[in-house]
Amino acid sequence: MKPDYAVGQSWTYRTRPGEEASRVAIRRIEREPEDGDVFHVSILGVKLRNHRVPGGLQPAMNHAAVSRGTLDASLLAHDGDADGDESWKDGYAVWRQAYDNGDAGIFEIPIQEILGYIEMVVAASGEVR
Repeated sequence: MKPDYAVGQSWTYRTRPGEEASRVAIRRIEREPEDGDVFHVSILGVKLRNHRVPGGLQPAMNHAAVSRGTLDASLLAHDGDADGDESWKDGYAVWRQAYDNGDAGIFEIPIQEILGYIEMVVAASGEVR
């Protein structure tokens, strides 16, 4: 039976080593003609390598647009209510515009792979010396 994902939920997931306290917060759910259900999530409590932030580690990925398949492959247990932080909305607005223009899509890979992918893209954008 498929879980009932809902806005405002917090979930444990298959984390990367050292990020076991990390959680996925479901922020918004939309239905898109091309992609079906699109889940807008925040990935909290991570150590995302990012040379653009002080200390080189980003504690959250505030917005990611993911498929139900991504959630099904990643999430383990409903873990209460997500925080009320709304910083995901900035990333959502950027994604929404790009998506509507055909320049963005949704992730269909597990959460831990999304984090690795984002680190690779950020690193490829040039380390600050």
